[in-house]
Amino acid sequence: MKLREKIKLFIRDFKLSFKRKKENKFDYIFSLGYNCEAAFRIYRFFKFEESCLFHWTYAYSCKDLISALKNFDLIGKGGFEIPNPLWECKNTHIRFHGKADMSLYVNNKATPDIIEKDKKDLIERIEYLKSKFLKILKDNSKKLYVYNMRTTDISQEDVKELYQTLKNMGGINFKLLVVTEKSAKFNPEKSDNIIYRTVDFFAPDNDVTSEKYFNSGYDKIFEEFYCTKKASKKKKYKFEKS
Repeated sequence: MKLREKIKLFIRDFKLSFKRKKENKFDYIFSLGYNCEAAFRIYRFFKFEESCLFHWTYAYSCKDLISALKNFDLIGKGGFEIPNPLWECKNTHIRFHGKADMSLYVNNKATPDIIEKDKKDLIERIEYLKSKFLKILKDNSKKLYVYNMRTTDISQEDVKELYQTLKNMGGINFKLLVVTEKSAKFNPEKSDNIIYRTVDFFAPDNDVTSEKYFNSGYDKIFEEFYCTKKASKKKKYKFEKS
């Protein structure tokens, strides 16, 4: 990050610090899906990277995510479907981004060597991120887990079960932020540990990093929260401009 950007970010956060409530300051802010949009918006607003198992994934439904969490040991086990363009875990059906250029899969140009290398890297990365996910979930650090719930998937019971599943996995000192589209007309029950916010719209699944979808309300949500542990950025994402 350039010095000018760092100064601008410092000034913004200094001003926001007077507005943020003490209970809205967290050591970690992680995305749980359903796709990559929440992770991308977290990265874009806070300008730092903290890897998480579910940041760059896709789950068909909240029930699929819950099932994967309940069968956590099986994530990444039993093999993957050939990427199209994401790698799908055969056990849990959670879909993961590989590091290879996705256009190679889309255009059927990925060689066997590219596929094998991408798969090997993915398996190693998933095992590391699974261990990290559980470690942080169970430690005393303060966590905020963000879940985008698509309009066709709205369910108060699923939200409760998602929160309880994280708790049953040994999770402590965390809150769940559920983001929905305004069109969902969702009237959830009040809860001390489950926060509900809305955005005008979600970006299309195949275009979550496009600038034309930036002005949808995510920045206003993240102005409420603050993350204290800011990992230094060590890599360049595919969506970043050269």
